[in-house]
Amino acid sequence: MKTTALPTAIPTAPATLVFMLVAAAWAVPSVAAPSLQSADAAQLWPRIFYSAAQRRAIEQARIPAEPEAISGTTGPTAPSEPPRFVLQGMAQGRRGASAWINGAMLEQGETIDGRTVQIEAQVVRLRLAGQPDIVLRPGQQGAQADQAVQDIIPPGSFYKK
Repeated sequence: MKTTALPTAIPTAPATLVFMLVAAAWAVPSVAAPSLQSADAAQLWPRIFYSAAQRRAIEQARIPAEPEAISGTTGPTAPSEPPRFVLQGMAQGRRGASAWINGAMLEQGETIDGRTVQIEAQVVRLRLAGQPDIVLRPGQQGAQADQAVQDIIPPGSFYKK
């Protein structure tokens, strides 16, 4: 059985490369980094959040302007449109019934724009004393002035094959 002796010398190419890299790193003049507690350190990093002044400006921009300031006139205004009611869905269970009208969940007897919600088996009835009831099925919309209830999807959108 023949054994070979392991080389005792370190290979010169990798060792020389490591020493050159270490020497080059020591030779680079280092720039004094500011302390994390100083004001200069904060300016070196990009800002993630808005400053207090920027937040105030954003909040002021979100506040809607007064209608008179926009138009510039204070003349008579047109009568406001009566509210529209859109029934997105309804659910009935052991604990009661709920209806989603204009994106809000309402339960039996609650009011929306002065009308009382009455949930029946297939429809939701919106009652107001002295006014005709608005009767909606899921997916329909109606207003106080409308006599006819409209579907959200216009007629003719679907065709039978």
